[in-house]
Amino acid sequence: MSKVRDVIAWIEEVVGNPLHSDEGVHHGSAEASAGKILVCWMATRGALEAAGAMGAELVITHESLYYPYNASVRTDNPTDWREWPVNRQRRELLERYGLTCLRVHGSMDKLCIFDAFAAQLELGSPAVAGSEYYLRRYDVGPMTVGELAERAKRAVGMARVRVSAPRGLDQRVGRVGLVWGGVGLFVNVAHQAKLLEMGCDVLVAGETDDYGFRFARDLGVPMVETSHELSENLGVREFADRLGRRFAEAVVTFYENTCPWTWV
Repeated sequence: MSKVRDVIAWIEEVVGNPLHSDEGVHHGSAEASAGKILVCWMATRGALEAAGAMGAELVITHESLYYPYNASVRTDNPTDWREWPVNRQRRELLERYGLTCLRVHGSMDKLCIFDAFAAQLELGSPAVAGSEYYLRRYDVGPMTVGELAERAKRAVGMARVRVSAPRGLDQRVGRVGLVWGGVGLFVNVAHQAKLLEMGCDVLVAGETDDYGFRFARDLGVPMVETSHELSENLGVREFADRLGRRFAEAVVTFYENTCPWTWV
């Protein structure tokens, strides 16, 4: 029977580097069995309850297990963070069901999430590629910002998306950069800067915020926002499929985290 450490070894082998500092076992043990595995974007209450119902031993989460972000590995948490209700609830569910929780963040991005989002948007092969996997420019135009927004809506299954259109929805664009997941947030604007240097004239985001929108907007570059999990779920599912093929003796289940908000 495979163990959690075997799963980690496989990830490091296919990605080509050790797990990053924010990744690894954040609850439980690397020596635990991994015969039944649930893979999710975030180990929410719903995901952990689903893992318990299927008798899983391992939960692989892409996002941070606890709040604040990266709480499991940072040293500047509030003193009472472990007892925040959402953190206590998740810890109690992990303990109740005897689950080990493994976080796979940037390694999963590199392995499949980034490429899956590009494929989801039907962007084709990159026209310009930088030194890192996320530095890609896709030339798909020309089209209007409105047309690209419609493409994004169809791709992720959203009725509406947020758009920053500094020159209106009829602005013509065609050199697309991706700030998938949470890369569009203000804390990650360095990624935006690199894409703009590569000549991208429009950005498609998972999740962004006011500062993130304005970084590109001041330069006349529009941005289309989908949602964090909807820009990554397809890649998380692909990771689960790959894991299932590698560990054929295990039961691997993908849990779909849905968008937590709606339009009113």
